[in-house]
Amino acid sequence: MKIAVFDVDDTLIIHGQGSKSYYTPSTNTFLRDLIESKGFDKIYIYTNGTYGHGYSVCKHLNIYDKVSFIYGRDNLSFLYPNHMKPTIESFKYVNDSIKTDSGIINDNPENHQIYFFDDLDVNLKTAKSIGWNTILIKPNGKKENYIDHIFSNIYSALLQLEY
Repeated sequence: MKIAVFDVDDTLIIHGQGSKSYYTPSTNTFLRDLIESKGFDKIYIYTNGTYGHGYSVCKHLNIYDKVSFIYGRDNLSFLYPNHMKPTIESFKYVNDSIKTDSGIINDNPENHQIYFFDDLDVNLKTAKSIGWNTILIKPNGKKENYIDHIFSNIYSALLQLEY
């Protein structure tokens, strides 16, 4: 099983001038088409933003119907107050939840691969510690031993990386 976990801010979208447009529907399917071309069995969103923020961005990017679940600060913090990314408690909860939702019975990496796309090194470090494949989305990102791949943007990552 091949699973993708995407951060939202500065990973799927880049904040800046005109960033409020990420709350309005769009007909652009480029990102959706790229994600579909990679053959992920399941897709999740894991953000320190709210569920509503993740939902709105996914609707804007035309990927909401492809997303199995959105993990956000308002639906995680009640479980682990003050424990969002990069805390290990948050990652372990999300990891266990994904495995349950995906029907992963054991931790044999030959049975599943989880690919985590994020713009912050510290989040990738924790993700790597629980066995996730880590993809840094950051222009001029610096390679560290816990980072498997670096791309300047999500489009390059989805176009170039073989999964």
